[in-house]
Amino acid sequence: MNATRTILAIALASYSMASLSADAPAQATTQTAAVPVSTTEWVSYLSDFTRNGDMLADPKKFIAALATVSEPEFLMAASKAMLDPNLYLQSTSSLMDPRAYSNFAKAMDPVVLANWSQALMDPQFIAAATTVMTDPNKLMRWMMAPMDPRALGLLLNALNPNTYLKFAGAALDPRTLGMATAPINPNWYGQWMGSVASPQSYGPTMNSMMQMPSFGGQTGAMVPSYPQAFPSIPMIDPRMFGGIVPMVPR
Repeated sequence: MNATRTILAIALASYSMASLSADAPAQATTQTAAVPVSTTEWVSYLSDFTRNGDMLADPKKFIAALATVSEPEFLMAASKAMLDPNLYLQSTSSLMDPRAYSNFAKAMDPVVLANWSQALMDPQFIAAATTVMTDPNKLMRWMMAPMDPRALGLLLNALNPNTYLKFAGAALDPRTLGMATAPINPNWYGQWMGSVASPQSYGPTMNSMMQMPSFGGQTGAMVPSYPQAFPSIPMIDPRMFGGIVPMVPR
């Protein structure tokens, strides 16, 4: 009997280890796709106003961004990028993009507010933020940062006249002309108004609350009129607040 139990336990352990090893690459791929990895990718991510709002909408991404921004490696990468006019052109172009509105409007979603409320009351989140900012190894890296040869190289690049010639030539860049003529185009204002009026700009919860009432499975503008009935009003489901409001089991 004991031998049978031992064989069964070994079989279950082998199956569990195989399933965990199969799921590990998929989870790593998902996390890599969701959060930038290198400091250069973080500089591009934080300067892009069409997607850097995800950092504020998700407490986990905020901790990841805080851990990266508080490193001297990020300061050197950001300083190097700031000496290139391409960073300013890309950042300004993303700021004028109509998708920039939905990037920050998703913070109005009740689910985002609920997630941050839960995170601020979670001791693990507070401990993670404290550990990121008070890491002794990180403080030592900051003390050694002025002695890094890359810091001297950035200082010399700031004194290089060719760096400022790049900024002078940025005025002739086609992207600069496109951003200058964008406010003259009436379609640009229409795209911004469409982004403001779109329910998809406000997150999944606000999207469901702002949807048009449905009648007989039909949605949108083609809604038949029923003078003898009241239009259906979307009700607020407590489950959309991230579990803060307790639900009575059915």
